[in-house]
Amino acid sequence: MPRIVDHKERRRQICDVLLDIVAEAGIGSATIREVADRSGWSTGVIGHYFRGRDDLLLGGLRRAAEILAERHTRLLDTLDGVQALEQLLETSVPLDGRRLALARIFFFFFVEAMTDEVLRQEVESYLVAWRKAIARAIRKAQDNGDLSTDIDAKELAKDLVGLADGMSMHALLDQNVMVRLREQSPVRYWLTRLARDPSPERPSPRPAFSRPSADG
Repeated sequence: MPRIVDHKERRRQICDVLLDIVAEAGIGSATIREVADRSGWSTGVIGHYFRGRDDLLLGGLRRAAEILAERHTRLLDTLDGVQALEQLLETSVPLDGRRLALARIFFFFFVEAMTDEVLRQEVESYLVAWRKAIARAIRKAQDNGDLSTDIDAKELAKDLVGLADGMSMHALLDQNVMVRLREQSPVRYWLTRLARDPSPERPSPRPAFSRPSADG
């Protein structure tokens, strides 16, 4: 009797191997041949699920998004207040090997999405989902009395996600930042300062360029 293969699970397993390679050696080493060697499946089997290397990398991005979504759901279901917010923000900060892989593949596709509208929409959907999870955690922290109810959860979520992404990008490019980040993540510091300020005010927008005065 032929063995029944769970094709969705097989795709996940292939993408998990890909993410392991990305964590250890970067995007450049994530080839079909390398995934086949690591996984024990032939290149033909890999080719059955992915049309080529680009498709395999896209599969890795989607698996990374799936992993993050599962973590977000679990954290929101089990933690409350600032603790949930802190751990949510750190889900994609490269504090260990798996999160390093997630950060690398997301930033790779951030660049690719700048010139591919279909891909841009997909990547944007992942960012929107992350912001929504952060906003939900902020509201739970407000309900618990950890954060001021004067704070706009949606706007703060955008700021915090931007901070986390910026910090992660610098860590990927500068090993000294990476070492410091892994010694002590600044996320808790941000949130502690935020909790101490009962009514943070967003600065008024100002033009990027100001006209010179008449006095020169």
